[in-house]
Amino acid sequence: MRGMVIALAFLAVPALPALASSGQDQLSDAKTAVEQVFWPKLYGNGGKTLYCDKPFSGTSSEFAASAVYTGRQIKSALRCMTENQCKVVNPKYDYMLADLHNLYPELTRVELARRNAQFGAVGPEVPSKFDDIGCDLKATFQLIEPRDEAKGNVARAIFYMHDAYGLPIVGQLQMYQRWNELDPPDDEEKARNDRIEMLQGNRNPYIDDPSLAKQLRQD
Repeated sequence: MRGMVIALAFLAVPALPALASSGQDQLSDAKTAVEQVFWPKLYGNGGKTLYCDKPFSGTSSEFAASAVYTGRQIKSALRCMTENQCKVVNPKYDYMLADLHNLYPELTRVELARRNAQFGAVGPEVPSKFDDIGCDLKATFQLIEPRDEAKGNVARAIFYMHDAYGLPIVGQLQMYQRWNELDPPDDEEKARNDRIEMLQGNRNPYIDDPSLAKQLRQD
């Protein structure tokens, strides 16, 4: 009987995300990746922020490297509390945090709102949270909905993190699949994929072939 109880208890524990079968193996420290690669090399010529489409020409405290699949969500997926625990659970943890495919430039103010919310459809009746700066980003306490032109980027970054590191898809897969179709990769996203390949040695296959998203199944 005791053996049966132990066996049932073991079966009741959900499996941890699998160790990465792909992903990047060039950047192992998020702070260094942001300071020495993300800003000076990936965005050395400037660009525009993901959620608000605001132009920038260099680094400043007004802008941050925003993770689509947040560090908090990664810790939750790995079921670890501290950095050291996460590294034990999955040796690729540091590489996940530093992965350029998951990082986009954003206004620091917007990043603070994004950090604690999950992506979702909040509905047309919800006004933009940042109307005062002309940013079409809708948010409630728990959900955030980016502008249509950013939805595909978000979906493909999440699909990538799922495939590259075995992380669960946080949110509704069907919604992300719709976002992927609504906002296909544009020239800038494709060029960014090329630059990231040169910087960390791998590509996001969902940018190269968005139809791959149709094969995904919710965990």
